[in-house]
Amino acid sequence: MYEFVHTKLGFCFWDIPALIVLIAIIAVFVVHVIRQKRRENEFEDELSDKMAQKAAAENANQ
Repeated sequence: MYEFVHTKLGFCFWDIPALIVLIAIIAVFVVHVIRQKRRENEFEDELSDKMAQKAAAENANQ
């Protein structure tokens, strides 16, 4: 009489867990991109400081 159906309200049984996993992956990706950009900025600052120190040392030796 009744058929076994994996859907309720138009969603498959695995749609909600998959959506939760997708949201978690997107959140981790966004955090990774933000942290990576921060690391790149810190690296560029350190590199420019070292280049300035090297240029100052070369100018002092001449």
